Amino acid sequence: MAETNALGDRIRRRRKETQLSQREFASRVATRLKEQDGRGFDFSYLSKIENGHLVPSVAALVAIAEELGDNPDELLALAEKAPSDLGQKLRDSPNARLFYRSAVDLNLSEGDWKRLLDELKSRKEKE
Repeated sequence: MAETNALGDRIRRRRKETQLSQREFASRVATRLKEQDGRGFDFSYLSKIENGHLVPSVAALVAIAEELGDNPDELLALAEKAPSDLGQKLRDSPNARLFYRSAVDLNLSEGDWKRLLDELKSRKEKE
């Protein structure tokens, strides 16, 4: 994770915008996680995340984003993690793996990735 603790800083800032204490916010996240798969989550865990001492699981990051009304993909990117649905698609689809591998092998710049994304969105809009 980046030394600047961008993930923890963002979570803390967004939590404070919602005017929730660490305990109250952690309790809400814990409720979401228990509904999904029975995982626990408490304020001490949240404190460690906000202070950059640990990076939560994908499931916890998604629950945090949902509770904050934030974009899960952005939090996952700050944590340098991939969304589980993308990993599943790469596991399930040989063509998705070939496409992604081909793009990676081209050593695309961030601008190249953006142009490719814009092209895909443009084609989708034309359908």
